[in-house]
Amino acid sequence: MKIKNLLFKALVALTICMPFASCNNNEENIPNDNGSKIELPQKRAYILYEGSSAESNDAGIAFYAPNNDADFQKDIFKLQNGKGLGALANSLIKYDNHIYVVVSTSKYISKLNEACVEVGTYKFPKGEGDPRYITAKNGFLYVTQWGGKVSKINAKTMERVAEFNGGDNLEGIVECNGKLYVANSFKNYSEQNEEVLVINPETMKLENELKVALNPNRIIEEDGKIFLLSFGNFGDVDYAVQMINPDNNTIVNLQPATLMGKGNDVIYFVYSKTDWTTTPPSTKNTFFSYNVKTQTLNNTSFLKNAPEKLMTTSVYMISVDDYTDEIYIGTTDNTTTGTIYRFDENGNLKETFNAGGINPNNMIFLD
Repeated sequence: MKIKNLLFKALVALTICMPFASCNNNEENIPNDNGSKIELPQKRAYILYEGSSAESNDAGIAFYAPNNDADFQKDIFKLQNGKGLGALANSLIKYDNHIYVVVSTSKYISKLNEACVEVGTYKFPKGEGDPRYITAKNGFLYVTQWGGKVSKINAKTMERVAEFNGGDNLEGIVECNGKLYVANSFKNYSEQNEEVLVINPETMKLENELKVALNPNRIIEEDGKIFLLSFGNFGDVDYAVQMINPDNNTIVNLQPATLMGKGNDVIYFVYSKTDWTTTPPSTKNTFFSYNVKTQTLNNTSFLKNAPEKLMTTSVYMISVDDYTDEIYIGTTDNTTTGTIYRFDENGNLKETFNAGGINPNNMIFLD
């Protein structure tokens, strides 16, 4: 009888503990929404739109609910914080249960919780070049700047702890294999560079310079490979895409593209060809992809039923939901609110909606 009683008590204790264990697991997934003025669903997405120009204070962050269980908010940053984001918002990342956005012309980084409530900032000194792009690793943010600087910022305290000085006007940045790869884009608007800088993030010293295609700009990492998009010379020299192997810094030329975005093991590209002699200018978009695992290029469009308007409008954003592999493509005309096209993981159009503001350039997804 004693053994039976002990077994019974153990089963009761296990039954009592199970709900608490389940609740604890759910609590771990609860977003940090302190200070939010509205209730947000678990699954959420944020769209960064950079605004119409460096002179305009019309950048912002829109909120979108992929499960259609909350209202669209065209400027959740302003709603939550009672102020505008600023001028020319360039880069948006999620890191360590927070969101970080670089506002270039306004010269600051905003640290947000997962409801887009601002919890910290770093303001760049007036005499320094505008901040451009951002990456994060091991508790630090690394931000490129025009004028040849990479700032290393403590992600918790938002204090600058070190910096790299070198190059000219720095654009895209990624971390791979313990190194920072930075696009050294141009000297001035008539003279472009041909180099990617390799920087040690611990010492913030230059370790290597890689010769690449003219005017390197955007740079992303996937599966241990680095993909670089160079802008060329605005008509005289075409756009170029190159893949860098960080194991030995060898470079492989891929098919030219004007924009790229990364999914799970796949890099998505679009090449936009615009005829500026027509009124209005006419655009033709060609979509293709590259499988990083198999190292194969697929020239067949990854979109099954793209609307004609998407195929003939300037593409400004390719972002992929890292939870569902759904593809979001943003378009722009530089003057009116952009449009977002949502495709499932197989490239089938699911819906179309407005981006909240002008020039949508990035999306992040939380779940």
